[in-house]
Amino acid sequence: MNIRESVVSKVTSFPTLPYMAQRLLSLTNDPEADLSEIGKIVQYDPALTANVLKAANSAFLGFSKPVESLTEASFRIGTNWVFQIAVSSLIYSNLRVPAEGYELSGEDLWRHSLAVALMAENLCSLLKAENAGAVFTGALVHDIGKIALSEFVAEEYETIQKVVTKNNFSFEEAEEKILGVGHAEVGAIIAENWRFPKPIVDIIRWHHHPEGTEEPTVGIDIVHVADSLCLMQGLGIGRDGLQYRCNNDSILRLKLSNDLIEVAFSQVVSSLSNFEDMFTDKPVPNKVRM
Repeated sequence: MNIRESVVSKVTSFPTLPYMAQRLLSLTNDPEADLSEIGKIVQYDPALTANVLKAANSAFLGFSKPVESLTEASFRIGTNWVFQIAVSSLIYSNLRVPAEGYELSGEDLWRHSLAVALMAENLCSLLKAENAGAVFTGALVHDIGKIALSEFVAEEYETIQKVVTKNNFSFEEAEEKILGVGHAEVGAIIAENWRFPKPIVDIIRWHHHPEGTEEPTVGIDIVHVADSLCLMQGLGIGRDGLQYRCNNDSILRLKLSNDLIEVAFSQVVSSLSNFEDMFTDKPVPNKVRM
């Protein structure tokens, strides 16, 4: 069995995503989805409901009266935030896992993934892009393949690094040459096994190489740029982190200016800190209602 076959074998046995997450993600392609539909899913998962209420009651929002229901939470923080928190909560345990081959702790991988998702959301807002829910989710899970590929990268790291240096390859190009598959493709295979919507699968598959797809989408370009910028800023960077390239065509297609990029990124660090606080243990109201 060659390395690629070993990788694919591991991917097929990768833990499945909770059924609730699959149902929630099915709404990412539905622009008409509202709180009532999200709430029908969230209300049957006590831990998920608790996380949404924690977020609505986070200290940084500064509300004096505790939020006690999902409906009230949506009024305070917005339906979009309810969706993002719910998706993040469901995926949290799958992403907060070390990727030792990349020298990424579970916290580092989660922090990077969340930073890219928040940056992507900011770009979506500034560019008035459609399907922001799918873009946020795709950004959140863009590096899921690193977890499955980690042990193989660890075994072949020196060889991969030699290919990067000798051929001026990006890390993923060298990764693919030596292992027969890169972490983006592995992540896309996992996402397909999890029955993610196609736009999310495409974001994962092409987040380093938007030029590889016949028809680059706004979502792919946004996540590619968001990922590149977060790596440049050292947010969740592993030993591979500075060995990727930002595709200038993505910036041109999105018509991104330096000023717009600065505005989008200026909000990420504070949002990241606030978002991370939502996943710490905090008391929530005893009374939970829709």
